[in-house]
Amino acid sequence: MSLFAFSLRGVSPFTLIKRAVQEFVADDMPTYAAALAYQMLFSLFPFLLFLIALIGFLHLPDFFTFLREQAAYLLPVTALDTVNPIIDQLQTQKGGLLSFSIIVALWSASGGFRSLMTAMNSAYDVVESRPAWKRIPLSVLHTIGLAGILLSAAALMVLGPQVMNWLAAYVGLEDYMVTLWALIRWPLAVALLMIAVAALYYVTPDVKQDFRFITPGSVLAVVVWILASLGFGYYVQNFANYNATYGSIGAIIVLLLYFYLSSAVLLFGAEINAVIEHHSDDGKEKGEKTPGDGGVEGDEEIQAAQAEEEGVLGEARVVGRQNGQA
Repeated sequence: MSLFAFSLRGVSPFTLIKRAVQEFVADDMPTYAAALAYQMLFSLFPFLLFLIALIGFLHLPDFFTFLREQAAYLLPVTALDTVNPIIDQLQTQKGGLLSFSIIVALWSASGGFRSLMTAMNSAYDVVESRPAWKRIPLSVLHTIGLAGILLSAAALMVLGPQVMNWLAAYVGLEDYMVTLWALIRWPLAVALLMIAVAALYYVTPDVKQDFRFITPGSVLAVVVWILASLGFGYYVQNFANYNATYGSIGAIIVLLLYFYLSSAVLLFGAEINAVIEHHSDDGKEKGEKTPGDGGVEGDEEIQAAQAEEEGVLGEARVVGRQNGQA
């Protein structure tokens, strides 16, 4: 049986998902998701600060409009009450933010990626061996890469209609331009999201693996995240009243809960990939960073079956010797 180019050991998709859920709980991923949610909330302002500096260099004044529009699609209205004032305040800052402030912003924002590295290592059951001088720059590069993807999405949404108008006029399809752009706009945005998730799954764990743009874990993470974002936004807007429970910090609680759900979905996708990797014929065993390097051998069920088999054989050998002596 194969799944997304993985050759499995006769394991059904249902069994893989069941095993991933068990690993998600056993690896204490809910706790990692909570830690990541806090780190994301703590890094939100520095990350937006870093984006402001990049926008100053790239001259994308419409980025903030794009940012508000996308946030309105995904975040509950209550959470927007927290994010929009931050964007307003950042827009009033000038060029003095560059230099040391940008370094501080990068360092703070990259902390979330370092936390993600730890969680990914837990999913693959490996111990972090990359030294700090390698891990810290890598997390900073991840932050810059994520900023680049967001800016690419902004450029796509801002410049896309102009490019489509030019292409439509060139081929004589002006009347269909609006429909065509509506059809390809969101698939392009999802493709960028897939690239971001695939890059996270490839680089953050301390294991050797081939880059795959599409994996079962990344597809599941993106689809579930989009559905969870829409569902959570609908729930908060129509049923929940966090302001009545938490008062003035209700918006922050909603944003923190949204980050928690997003982190949990991302980590569950990593568990899916790890379980498939450990069950694949050409994959790695649990605890291995490269195939055959002597990690944890097999699953607990396999080990238990082997131990039981060895116990039965041992008893049979003892009985055989006793019969022979008799």
